[in-house]
Amino acid sequence: MEPWNPVARGILVTTLVLLIGVPPTLSFVVFPELERRGLSTERAHRTALSAIGATLIGAGLAGTVLTVGNGQWSDVGSFVTWAGSTVTGRAWAAFIVAVAVAGAATAGRHVFPDTVSRRAWLGTVLVGALAMLIAFCWTRYSTAVETPTVAILVKVVHMGGGAIWVGGLAVLAALPTLMPDDPDGDQARFVLSTVRRFSIIAVTGVTVAFATGIVIVAWHVPTLTALATTPYGVLLSVKVGLVLIAAVVGGFNRFVLHERIASSVRESADAAVLPGMLTAVSPRIAATDAVSTVTRSVRLELAVLALALALSVALTTAVTPSYELLKPAVAASSEIVRGVEFTRFATLLELGAIGVGLTGSLAVGYEAGKFGVDRESPAGRTSQQAREEGGPSRE
Repeated sequence: MEPWNPVARGILVTTLVLLIGVPPTLSFVVFPELERRGLSTERAHRTALSAIGATLIGAGLAGTVLTVGNGQWSDVGSFVTWAGSTVTGRAWAAFIVAVAVAGAATAGRHVFPDTVSRRAWLGTVLVGALAMLIAFCWTRYSTAVETPTVAILVKVVHMGGGAIWVGGLAVLAALPTLMPDDPDGDQARFVLSTVRRFSIIAVTGVTVAFATGIVIVAWHVPTLTALATTPYGVLLSVKVGLVLIAAVVGGFNRFVLHERIASSVRESADAAVLPGMLTAVSPRIAATDAVSTVTRSVRLELAVLALALALSVALTTAVTPSYELLKPAVAASSEIVRGVEFTRFATLLELGAIGVGLTGSLAVGYEAGKFGVDRESPAGRTSQQAREEGGPSRE
């Protein structure tokens, strides 16, 4: 393997993560909250255009270097023949077409903002990114299962779920650059609403990524001991540990930092009864520090996930999967009684994937319900809404 191969693959995977995760977060979280509070979206729009444009260029270059560099197109006569007659060549051509379509939408939004709507632009980028991901997985999937379609589908869903989580975090990490320089509204309340909105997206992505990731582990690691006795298993264990740490940090952001910021802006009768005790139970974060506090914690979560992403690239480029090292034992397991160990471990993982899916579905339902309740509550109204209704402002 050429030394540039894992580098190009890492760049490509990173760009795909951003292109899949950023548009939904911008569309569902950032822009709606800015507009809801009467804040300017110009800075966020300008930053998003530049970032998505640069990411598309990086994706196209990395995908071309990775695919064409390994394509051996000289063996089939010409580059055009390779691109049209081989699976790898057709996958690369589809990838480049998707990049071009998303790039055209981005350029159109920049040049003709009145013609190309924001929704159409971000939607086209997302669809193009998903097409890029499918093209990427079409020639890079697990051979541990007999049906390539299943392997490709699971990998696409797994990477897509992770991208929604990680790409969305990248948007929150850059939140100070997306907000107006001198916003009119309360930054703390803006951060609260943003985190609530993003929680729905993040929990969905985490659930999908975790459930499909467990399935992939069941394919590649046939025994529990292989997690500690094979290089692939050890690196995979470290990666899983990093992802779990990131999930814990995310939970801290949502349920600890979020509530502490809420305590600093909440105006309720209960808070006035026993202010001293409430402050002791729920420490507050100053409203002026809300944005910096959340972005610091989000960047920590993102940094941990970046390490996990790097390990993923290493696992798929430089390390032999455990099932290949243990093929003789796996084959013999169908003929000896002690081979039931393989079946039990795989069954346990499959049950774990189902459990994660069910738990995640409940968590998504909770976040969506909580978001709806908070929006309808008096505390969730913006200053403009309060004035229109003739009621007191909560900001």
